[in-house]
Amino acid sequence: MSEKILVADDDVRINELLCEDFTQEGYEVIPVYDGGMLIEVMEKVDDIGLIILDVMMPGLNGWEILDYVKRHFSVKVLMLTALSDEDSEVRGLRKGADDYVTKPFKRAILMERAKRLIQQRASEQQEELRCGNLRLSQTECKVYEGTLEIPMTMKEYHLLLLLMQNSKIVLKRDVILEKVWGYDYAGNDRTIDTHIKMLRRTLRDNGAYIRTIRGVGYCFDGEVQRG
Repeated sequence: MSEKILVADDDVRINELLCEDFTQEGYEVIPVYDGGMLIEVMEKVDDIGLIILDVMMPGLNGWEILDYVKRHFSVKVLMLTALSDEDSEVRGLRKGADDYVTKPFKRAILMERAKRLIQQRASEQQEELRCGNLRLSQTECKVYEGTLEIPMTMKEYHLLLLLMQNSKIVLKRDVILEKVWGYDYAGNDRTIDTHIKMLRRTLRDNGAYIRTIRGVGYCFDGEVQRG
């Protein structure tokens, strides 16, 4: 299996058990024990498909890590925590967690839920979004105009991805902020206007597909094909 799994838990025994389970299933597993180590690994290692992320860790906590990785990487995150209250679960899902498992947990069930996320990511990354001569490749995290790559920042990429995935749908500014910048982003919606302006400039003629809905938000006003 090509997917790499990063197990982030400062409980050494739990970390070792999970690494052993996933290794036996044929995955390449990387253990980390604090938030700083996790971010360092993510920035150096390619093709990490899933993070098993404990919330209560030294240094950066799980919420901070979740926010960072979802803004900078295409990766699934399964939160693993002793915080079993409903508010914590809702907070994790709103911040972009793909699944949420509370301790104590049954290892076989966690394994199946992790496999589901890995399969889901593989399916998503095979999908290309196309509109005219504009092509967004989720496998490569790149955008093309015909055969030429359009250089852009990861923020521009994720913004365009969100718009194309919801073509013909008006996305409100608060929805865009939550999906691209994170649930607890402290800035205001003028950030979106600035990035939309930059994205239109980056896309050149194709920037005309992005329509402003005054007082509401933005819409990708083109026929998007998937496959």
